[in-house]
Amino acid sequence: MSKPSIIFAPGAWYPPTAFDPIIKKLNGHSYNCHTIAFPSVQQSTTVQDLQPDIAAVRSLVEQEADAGQDVLVVSHSWAGLPVNSALDGLKKADREQSGKKGGVVKLVFIAAFIPRVGESLIGAFGGIPPPWYVGDVEQGTVTASDPFTLFFHDVADGQEWAKTLRPHAWSTKNAPATSAAYMDIPSSYLLCVDDRALPLAVQQLMVDRAQRKGAIIETEKISAGHSPWLAQPDQVVAYIRKQAGEQI
Repeated sequence: MSKPSIIFAPGAWYPPTAFDPIIKKLNGHSYNCHTIAFPSVQQSTTVQDLQPDIAAVRSLVEQEADAGQDVLVVSHSWAGLPVNSALDGLKKADREQSGKKGGVVKLVFIAAFIPRVGESLIGAFGGIPPPWYVGDVEQGTVTASDPFTLFFHDVADGQEWAKTLRPHAWSTKNAPATSAAYMDIPSSYLLCVDDRALPLAVQQLMVDRAQRKGAIIETEKISAGHSPWLAQPDQVVAYIRKQAGEQI
């Protein structure tokens, strides 16, 4: 069985290098992996809406699909917003109808937002930003007050990872989702039990809501915080390999 290309979509503030530790492991299992560099982090002071991030997702997915590859997209945290908004027409079945090879075959969410169309990340929090958001009005960005405690408390070198985070464009925290790919593409959600940034109850609420509307989303739990692939890399690699179709 040919293996799909895996595209990682990091959450807010996280650098593209965040997934490097498990990409190295997946490379060892013959997976071709890529990571999206989101403009909301890379050019945080200039991004005004979600469109640059959506374009970044589509560009990388189309690159792999046009090469004839099946594609599995792994979204972490905030990345669920641009990813779910970016995949119209890129599902493998849709591309086949147009005579094209390749396309998205599976979505994997890791403590990720799966918003309704028209809903923003802040909207998913009830319209009120979390108390740990630290805004910079002049720069138009937002940071986290204590990233180690929020994102890396169970990661061995968590303090070092916390230093890699960068300001995020405030505008894309309020930008609404323009589509809901999880309603059309089979999905799996890794529920992070010890998440201090996106509590388990909120993760489960979004999954339940999507399932009630007809989304096909499998779930699995891991006893980890917001960055489980850094805290328990072997377990997350095994999980992703299963979602890619391997029998483990």
